[in-house]
Amino acid sequence: LLSTAAVFASALLPQTSQAARVKDIANVRGVRDNQLIGYGVVVGLKGTGDSKAEFTNKSVVRMLDKLGMKVEDKEIASKNVAAVIITASLPAFARAGNKLDITVNSIGDSASLAGGTLIQSPLRAADQNIYAVAQGAVLVGTGADSHTTVGRVPNGAIIERDVAEDFTSRKMFRLTLHNPDFTTAARLSKRINMDLSGKYATAKDAGTVDIIVPFSYEGRAVELLASIEALDVTPDTRAKVI
Repeated sequence: LLSTAAVFASALLPQTSQAARVKDIANVRGVRDNQLIGYGVVVGLKGTGDSKAEFTNKSVVRMLDKLGMKVEDKEIASKNVAAVIITASLPAFARAGNKLDITVNSIGDSASLAGGTLIQSPLRAADQNIYAVAQGAVLVGTGADSHTTVGRVPNGAIIERDVAEDFTSRKMFRLTLHNPDFTTAARLSKRINMDLSGKYATAKDAGTVDIIVPFSYEGRAVELLASIEALDVTPDTRAKVI
């Protein structure tokens, strides 16, 4: 009976946590990936393209028109072409010239995208601006359970414009905890204040810590954030009840 009570008592104790770097438990608000999406055409398919998708024919006509070839919709009757939606993730601080992996998804009745090539297509963010251009050979899975109507193009998109972020002139930063917790937020703000030797960090709620840039770090925000990200903080964990 005593041993059983001990087991239940130990089950109610908080789980032991280990210290973690700030960069592993929180992120700087605004520093995140952005989703990109676009519409395109995959060509070169071996009879596995769209069969009755009228918008696919119109897309081919529009593409050929841009290349200087005038044709009519009725002149286009090929199952070697498929209409696709292209998706990609644009990382924070992306710079023009960098490359991205893209995913290509059939939106017509194409049976397979295997062996096809995506023709140059613009990728837009939620603000409707074009941030990248995609093109390349489409790779599909080869396993029995693979979806041949979904493919990838490694390094298939080239970023066309920088993602603007002016960190040097900012006077305040906000950290967001991955797992909101009042105790962890309080510990985080206290640890930052200890490191900066002043009252610069304030826990606003269970998931938010605001940081005022010290005078000594003005114009050196990257160095400030780098030093804060490297700090060790022990996140609080809840007891498990068995």
